[in-house]
Amino acid sequence: MPLLWSETFRAAFKKGVRDIAGELRNLNISERRQLLADLRERDDCPDRWKNIAPEKQRKILKSLYKAIERLMNPDKAKAASARRYKRRIESGEAQEYRKRRRESGEQKADNDRIHAKEAQARREANAQAILANKDHKEPTWDEATLERLATEIVEMIVEKCGPDGFVHVCGGAWPGMTVNEAAEAECFGKGRNRHAVFIDGGKFVRYRDVSEYVELFTPYTGTNCLNADGLEKRVQTKLIDMGWPAHRRMFVHAGKGSCKGTRAAEIPLLHRCVGM
Repeated sequence: MPLLWSETFRAAFKKGVRDIAGELRNLNISERRQLLADLRERDDCPDRWKNIAPEKQRKILKSLYKAIERLMNPDKAKAASARRYKRRIESGEAQEYRKRRRESGEQKADNDRIHAKEAQARREANAQAILANKDHKEPTWDEATLERLATEIVEMIVEKCGPDGFVHVCGGAWPGMTVNEAAEAECFGKGRNRHAVFIDGGKFVRYRDVSEYVELFTPYTGTNCLNADGLEKRVQTKLIDMGWPAHRRMFVHAGKGSCKGTRAAEIPLLHRCVGM
């Protein structure tokens, strides 16, 4: 499965196969053409699949076939991908390919295009979220409410983590993302130049890859960023003060940063405090 697919597109892809075939199986050429036409109607369809140039269609349909195979046998596909990558590294092919793309400017052009698309999607998601929540005003908690909620959350964390569990508590808006995608954005990744709970040899890590070992919970969902920030800081402070070991938590300090970003605190936007 392509690593950069969103969870929503992955679910739509899987549903599209089932809707056409009546079951999860690979498709014949005409069925793949139908699936491709349906996927092209989606805004999050990969750009390479939206290419309608006649000379590209055969290659696109072949990539659809391979994507369905990966969907049906994810473990087998992941193992095969790892073997191919290892062979390319050992032969020097992967390093040469990266060097060629870097020197030709292809890599920078691709990065700029991807970053521009992601930035545009974030702006649109923010605007939509602000519009959807413009009438949802939520009062700021008083000290007693904040203390009570934070204490309850810490007690739950202690119970769930036991003597050797790992914890992270964070707050944010993440417009347009599910809780799983928010956790991926905050906690997972390639592990380069930032903290990451899970890394896998420089590859992306998705929540579905580690869901067997991780439990997500959202102690706060609301439109007041002061409540989200306050709850995050209070829970982190309590854990640090009680001596929670640094190697068993992702946060280093308590309450660093804010989930409101550059927006005014008065703007109602759906915020979440997420624990893992």
